[in-house]
Amino acid sequence: MFDFMGHLRAEFAAFLGRCEHIKLKMYAKNANKKQEKVLMSLMRDNKNTVYGKANRFADVHSVADYQRIVPLSNYLDYDEYVQRMAKGEKGLITNRFVRRFTESSGSTGKSKLVPLSAFAEWTCQCFSFSAPVGCAVKYFKRQGRRLPPQRGLLTAEIGCKKLPGFRTVSCLSSIPLLNLKPIVPTFTTSPKEILFPRENCNMDMHYLKLRFALPDRKVSYLSTIFITTLESMFFYLEENWRMLCDDIEKGGIDPSIELPADLREKFEKKLKPDPKRAAELRAEFEKGFDVSPIIPRIWPKCEWMYGMGTGALSLYAKKLRRYVGEDMPIHYLGYAATEALMAVPVELNSFEYVMLPQNGFYEFRPLDAPDTDRPLTISELEVGKEYELILTNMSGFYRYRIEDVVKVTGYYYESPMITFCYRLNQIANISGEKLSQMAFDEIVDNLSEYMDDLYVGYSIYPDRSTSPGHYVLLLEAAEPISKEKQAEYPEAFEKMLCKVNVSVMPMLKSGSLGRCEVKFLRRGTYDEYREVLRARGANLNQVKPIKVIDNDEKKEFFFSRITEEADK
Repeated sequence: MFDFMGHLRAEFAAFLGRCEHIKLKMYAKNANKKQEKVLMSLMRDNKNTVYGKANRFADVHSVADYQRIVPLSNYLDYDEYVQRMAKGEKGLITNRFVRRFTESSGSTGKSKLVPLSAFAEWTCQCFSFSAPVGCAVKYFKRQGRRLPPQRGLLTAEIGCKKLPGFRTVSCLSSIPLLNLKPIVPTFTTSPKEILFPRENCNMDMHYLKLRFALPDRKVSYLSTIFITTLESMFFYLEENWRMLCDDIEKGGIDPSIELPADLREKFEKKLKPDPKRAAELRAEFEKGFDVSPIIPRIWPKCEWMYGMGTGALSLYAKKLRRYVGEDMPIHYLGYAATEALMAVPVELNSFEYVMLPQNGFYEFRPLDAPDTDRPLTISELEVGKEYELILTNMSGFYRYRIEDVVKVTGYYYESPMITFCYRLNQIANISGEKLSQMAFDEIVDNLSEYMDDLYVGYSIYPDRSTSPGHYVLLLEAAEPISKEKQAEYPEAFEKMLCKVNVSVMPMLKSGSLGRCEVKFLRRGTYDEYREVLRARGANLNQVKPIKVIDNDEKKEFFFSRITEEADK
């Protein structure tokens, strides 16, 4: 049957996606002038704010003036102002209209509340919702096809809460879907009660999203915020497909599934017995998950996906390929922080992001440069070099050190193309080896291939309590690993560590760095930690994998879940 409405929605989405790519091309062609124009408009519009007066915005008439007069900043410089803004006070750090605030996950410390101007919100709406579709349009066009009807499995849980000043707060990644709340269920498989869960409502989300998606043969895309969430969901599917198939066959929801009674009753009225689809799914699952990728087998119309999967998440993107296959194109969403969306890819399968010159003013500090040196602007960058990014956003943060390191990979017209490397505050350094999070991702990826094992997650603990200090690698294995094989891991980990960082071997030999340890975590540890963060109010769409154990709380949690026995 021809899906007229589905094709109509796809055509409209394709039109919006093409518009965003045309817009980005126009901005990129004049990126240098656009950057200066953005900065001067921010100075002009905000010179009479409390922060603008204190930092002499009225005296800024050029980029050079700005870098000379306005100091570098961090979140503590804005915390008090932001708290007052949340209560409704105006004219503190920006005169631009702010109707929403964004919030960090709280997984790396105290959550940060960040204002979001209407302009920045609109940019986020366009470039994180429509731009991925634009990439898909280009991909299908090269195949001589139009964008097919779009109906997908969406893993995000979208929510917001009210502040005393009647503004709302949510994570940045939730905003595009919040603004489209009435129509989101038309292009996703999950009911609105799952996509927009009410506050303090506990539900088994992996099960519920799969329960509504699996019966739908027309799933055409997969979507997530972080790749790790989707990979975790498919791992759950691998473990629980029998229960899901039984429930699809009978038209019910397993009694063990956590779900409020009123929603259980409502959902079970929607869900009808579907023994034919259950048999189709069961036949594929019984073949196993390693015969061939499972997703093309259960959803033949599923042709692309999107989610953040670079930097610290690249290991999970590779693991996801086991389920989706090597041929499925992925849109890696872009480079964003709580403070702004800063760059997006212009092609599927691209790890290079084009910076958005209209959504902030960007400065770049070479990692080997003293803090006293002038940071560089977008026209002064060296391809192949890494820089600390300094952001002036459209919402009241000026020369803000977000502590991210990016690598310039090229230029898209005048706009730099970058890839995220690591956060400055997540470098592990025991004896001068200065290992980045990107290095640990590579180490564990190599270890997985070398040992022929898959991992649900990993964390690194730089143990400085011993003399000399040493690294402890904590792994949650996807499959049981024998005691004999576990004993081989410390030497293998050390080998991979030396391969990635040439300074490690001399330190091990000289005794300035201790021998490595590998500990195995019990099954479900990383899911448990996500639930701990959820209970504290963290938005799971924003929770990144815990790669570095850098405080006592994380240490106590993860080390209390080490198993001395082989996983059974």
